[in-house]
Amino acid sequence: MKTRGTTRFAVPAFSGLIFLSFAAGCASTPPTETTQAPQSQPAPASGPARIEASAIYRPAPWKKTYSEGRRVIRREASPLDGAANRWMIEEFDSPDGKLKGGLVRQTMLELGPEGSVFLTELRLVAEDRVLMFDPPLVLMPAVLTSEKACISTSDVTMREVDGTTTTRGTATQTTTLVSQGGDRTVVKSELVAKFDFSTVDRTAVFEVVAGRGIVKEVQDRAVRFGLFNLSRKTSTATLIEQPAE
Repeated sequence: MKTRGTTRFAVPAFSGLIFLSFAAGCASTPPTETTQAPQSQPAPASGPARIEASAIYRPAPWKKTYSEGRRVIRREASPLDGAANRWMIEEFDSPDGKLKGGLVRQTMLELGPEGSVFLTELRLVAEDRVLMFDPPLVLMPAVLTSEKACISTSDVTMREVDGTTTTRGTATQTTTLVSQGGDRTVVKSELVAKFDFSTVDRTAVFEVVAGRGIVKEVQDRAVRFGLFNLSRKTSTATLIEQPAE
C-alpha cells in the first residue's frame, strides 16, 4: 500500500518488488534555499553499480543540443529566483533543424540538502497544461545504486494554462539503475500521474557518460483515458557535442 508524500525503496526479487523505508538513501528531505551542491565522493572499489544525481541533473546554468532524427532539441537550464538550489530546464523543439524552435516543456527542479533532486513542477507548454507536485517528487536520489530502485509518491494537481480546469490525483516517480559498464550507465525514469479518468505516463531511458551527462535518451509519452490511449509518442534523442549558443 502506497502512502502519499513518502519515498520508498523497491528491491528486485523473483516474486516482484519488496518495499522498504527510505532510510537507506532515497531521502525525501525537503529542499531549502540555502542548499549547496554536495561534494562528489569517490566510488567504492567494489560493490553495486552507482551513479550520483549530479551526473544526470546538473544545476544551472548549462545548454545542450540533441538530434532527434531530422529534428533538433535544445535544452537550457537557468536558475530560478537567483537560488543556487532551484533551476528550470526549458526544452525547445526545432523541426527545421535550426536552433530557434518553439518552447515545448519547462521542468522545475530543486536540490535537497543531502544531494537528491526533486521535481516540483512540470509545464507542458505544447499541451497547455501544468502539473504541480506537493510535496515535490524525488526525481533522483543523491546516489542511486543497482540494488534498489527509488520510488517517490506525491499529490499532483493538473491545471489548464488559462486556469479554467483543475484536476487532482496521485503521481509516482520510479528511478532505476538498469546497467553500468565502463564509463556508461543506463538509468530508467518513469513518472505516472493518475487522475479520476486519465493517466499521464512518461518513461525515459538515459544513457549517461561520465563527464558528459546524458548522451542518449529514449522517451515514451502516453496519455490514457481509462483503457484507451488518447496519445502516444516515442522518440530517441542523441547528444550533439557542441551545445547551442
